[in-house]
Amino acid sequence: MSEPRPKKRRVTVVVVLALLLVVPLIGLRLFVQAFRIPSGAMMPTLVVGDHIFATRGGGAPSRGDVVVYPFPENPAQAFIKRVLGMPGDTIELVGGRPIINGLLVPHCHVGAVSYEGRSQELYIEYLDGRAYGVLHDVVSEEKTCEVDADCDVGMGCRAKICGEVQGPWRVPAGEVWMVGDNRNNSHDSRFWNGGRGGGVPIDTIIARAWLVWMSFGKGGGVVSDRVWARVDDGPVLPASASALKPALDKCLRARPAGTEPPSAP
Repeated sequence: MSEPRPKKRRVTVVVVLALLLVVPLIGLRLFVQAFRIPSGAMMPTLVVGDHIFATRGGGAPSRGDVVVYPFPENPAQAFIKRVLGMPGDTIELVGGRPIINGLLVPHCHVGAVSYEGRSQELYIEYLDGRAYGVLHDVVSEEKTCEVDADCDVGMGCRAKICGEVQGPWRVPAGEVWMVGDNRNNSHDSRFWNGGRGGGVPIDTIIARAWLVWMSFGKGGGVVSDRVWARVDDGPVLPASASALKPALDKCLRARPAGTEPPSAP
């Protein structure tokens, strides 16, 4: 009498199902990597406790991308910041506002918000067709000027507004210039190399930030309104700032023309 075959068929079915589950996961891992946000340097886009997915590959980054890369001063440590400058660009900041090849990046004031118990001012910046949130410690009155002498002591005149001037820096070939969205509280390209500044080699970039798949608050609870937030969709307001949603939505809709910096000289 021959042996029954059903057992062999059951084993085959189990193997096939396992492959159907495992192979896509292996493929997903080749293109997507998970990271945890440990600091507030990228608030309001990303906050402490966010767990994100970032996509690998896809060619060179563009201005406005949020990317993960090895910290140039300690390559064992992964950093995440926004790409502000491309190779050849000249970068300055006045009062924390970026100027790229002479263009002051347009912005819109949303209002006062509190992240981690600290009151800051939320703005939307518009760069290369993108709209994203940035934080400043104080509201900039944006005093207009023509020359440095028009500004208060210690301030300079750039793009016809007064403010603390950082730069200029010229982005080297093969590198990009990084800046945190939390402008007064970010260790980025402005401060590396003993304060001389520095970029990130493009070929070392690990991945682009894509999605917040989980977020935990200080007490360990899930911050549900941040879960599944797309990094490119603008900032998620904390519950304490829900009254600012109309102002935020207005700024996100009001993307002006002319947000692409001129070509590098």
